[in-house]
Amino acid sequence: MKINKDHFISIAQSDAELRYKLRELTALIRLALGEFTFELSVENGELSLATAAGAKADITISGPDSFWERALVAHPEVGFESLSVGQMHGVVVEGDFEQLLAPYQGALQRLFLVLRKAVADALPLPTEELEPYWETDCAIGRYVFVQSGEAKARVYYEEAGHGPITLVLQHTAGADSRQYRHMLANPELQRRFRMIAWDLPSHGKSLPPIGSRWWEEAYRPTKVELLDWSTAIVKALQLDKPIYLGCSVGGQLALDLAAHHADHYRAFVALNGWYEIRSRGHYNNDLHRKPTTSTDFFASRILAATAPGAPEASAQEVYWVYRSNFPGVYAGDNDYFMNQHDLREDGHLIDTTKTPVLVVTGEFDGSQLYPENGGAAVARHIPGVEHIVLPGLGHFAPSDDPVRFCEAIIPILDRLAQQSE
Repeated sequence: MKINKDHFISIAQSDAELRYKLRELTALIRLALGEFTFELSVENGELSLATAAGAKADITISGPDSFWERALVAHPEVGFESLSVGQMHGVVVEGDFEQLLAPYQGALQRLFLVLRKAVADALPLPTEELEPYWETDCAIGRYVFVQSGEAKARVYYEEAGHGPITLVLQHTAGADSRQYRHMLANPELQRRFRMIAWDLPSHGKSLPPIGSRWWEEAYRPTKVELLDWSTAIVKALQLDKPIYLGCSVGGQLALDLAAHHADHYRAFVALNGWYEIRSRGHYNNDLHRKPTTSTDFFASRILAATAPGAPEASAQEVYWVYRSNFPGVYAGDNDYFMNQHDLREDGHLIDTTKTPVLVVTGEFDGSQLYPENGGAAVARHIPGVEHIVLPGLGHFAPSDDPVRFCEAIIPILDRLAQQSE
């Protein structure tokens, strides 16, 4: 794998996002694309080709030709779209984690995309109307006091639509109901459903549970607590067996609710939910609780996990929402996502003859790379579960590509509503 270094540096120096994300960095970055290696000098955020050969690099990005040849193309296949996922294919990013890799994660992820642009002359990300449902964006926000066991919380939720069926929308790890603002504003969904998107306690506009001494300890919710909060909110709002749609952590919750609290719901849609992920090895979420780990580390990796064809402004909005959550909340939710959800233990409790369950997966969702553990495995192991793959969409489809997601999910929800009558 060889590239025209002068062409690359010209594109890199003119990339406004890269220049902004490199601000205040001084470092030598080595790029090892198989056997082809060159260095970049960054002086207080200004990027240039390094002239001194053999100097010790502060940051090294290396990987085999077999990765770069499939990643540095205009339209990469699933599993080759980002620097993060490249680590599955032998890519190694080395450097001081706390001083360089975490705070400049966004710059490194952007550097990878600029490299693709230089090599493949990739087209810019698609653009579209920034507010596609401007005229029907009429969601109303409210608060409700929710009692879950001994705990009580003031929970924020947004509501839109006047359809005969209630559809509740559960956000992803560490995020909040802003992720569903486009669904709430979609006129076809408003006609079909009464939609409610809430912020779990400690998320978005919902403060931590009343009386909790959250400032003294890390946020570490259990699976049971998350399930109980979801159903407690349904009860507090006096909802009559809504359809539950959750994404990512919400997708895991959809499946666990189907196993343990199905009587309170009409049907479940697990968007990018897994059968189990624990067997892939324990992930140390304490990394995201360390005060010395920049919050840009996980937020920029989240941005890298948006679909490669998603509109740029929408993908960046996902990054904004993630960067604005309270430190440690993402880690706590991810504890459940990675280390507590496991349908090998309780998937047998799901009865789709009583409550329909759909698993909907974006083509570029990470679970697609693990069919033995991801959404496909849910359908394979649990009778009656249907698995649907949405072409071109990814892990954050309701928010990073809302128009295409709404177009895809409406017929699915129509069919599910009829099936669950």
